[in-house]
Amino acid sequence: MAQSPDSIDFLARYKNWSAASSLEIGSSTTPREIASYLVSIREEVAEKAFEVLGIETKLLDSCSASITKDLKKNDYSSIPAVYKALGSQQAEQSINAASSAREELRPFAKAYIFRSALRRLGLQWYLSKDSAAQIAQPKKASQIAQPQSEGISFMAKYGEWISVKKLSISGATKPEEVSAHLSSIRLATDRKAPQVLGVDTEALDEYASQITGTMRKSAANIEKIVQALCSADTKGRIDAAAQDRSIRAAAVVYLFARMLQNIKVDLEVSPDTLMDMFPGLKIPKPKGRMPGKKKKKQ
Repeated sequence: MAQSPDSIDFLARYKNWSAASSLEIGSSTTPREIASYLVSIREEVAEKAFEVLGIETKLLDSCSASITKDLKKNDYSSIPAVYKALGSQQAEQSINAASSAREELRPFAKAYIFRSALRRLGLQWYLSKDSAAQIAQPKKASQIAQPQSEGISFMAKYGEWISVKKLSISGATKPEEVSAHLSSIRLATDRKAPQVLGVDTEALDEYASQITGTMRKSAANIEKIVQALCSADTKGRIDAAAQDRSIRAAAVVYLFARMLQNIKVDLEVSPDTLMDMFPGLKIPKPKGRMPGKKKKKQ
């Protein structure tokens, strides 16, 4: 029996948002083109995860511009100052307004200010579309038929990697369910894009755990993470995890993101935080496997 061809498909229809594209992966498709396509999906779903919750992102972008105006750009040492500013009166007012004074939305508004501030400072916490384009121009994905009914599907098969994430949307589907589904797609792409490029993410996961240990969320611990990120030891670990120098930046941002995740600092809509703030929310376990291997998080 012939194996199905490798491809990555993304289809979405929700209210006034729709997307439909497919990347067929053949012998001439490079890993860098695949990673770039994954990143393009990642950026779209990450933004939508905030929007569908009802977060007023423009208000938060204005706040991030204010708290970063006097900070050094392209310098990780600015991050602790940003984190401290998230507790300022100005930030609190913006968070309250952007979340419509809904307590369950406040953590996501706060996470958005943080990510917006890092973006203004020129700092990355994921392999962005711009940085991916420097590695390889994305292979143009095929436009496919728009879905007729509301739902969001991400289906990927690339070698042994299989990831299937489908959500049918009805009038009873809550915004937090849609946001959680979008976040699960983001998590899958955040991990897979560097792996496709050749980054040894398992080695970096282990190193991130060594650095963060039992650390908890605080400005002091973020400063320790920044110091670790700039250390000679980390440089050696990055070089080992990304032996191709052209993908070194992807390894750096992956490690940085993993360390922040370990101490529960959110820069995105996190499924764990969603479940904390919406106790009735149930997030299905991801469907995805690598044949012959233990199931890994997708």
